[in-house]
Amino acid sequence: MFGFGSKKATLTVDGMTCHHCEMTVEKALMEVEGVKSAKADHAAKRVELEFRKELDLGQVKDKIEKAGYKFISSN
Repeated sequence: MFGFGSKKATLTVDGMTCHHCEMTVEKALMEVEGVKSAKADHAAKRVELEFRKELDLGQVKDKIEKAGYKFISSN
């Protein structure tokens, strides 16, 4: 369950092929200020984020790409 005031976003991320890739992306995203949780699914090419405030999408994209994956989109 998400706490009061939490927001959610779904990101599409390409290049994840295994559980280790999921963990790498999750760890990178947890470094972004305001992110409460990140759950990656390599088969779906998706990352579910829970965050406290508006996210800096540029910082999210940068963290994903520095980890070696390709940020495609967010909703």
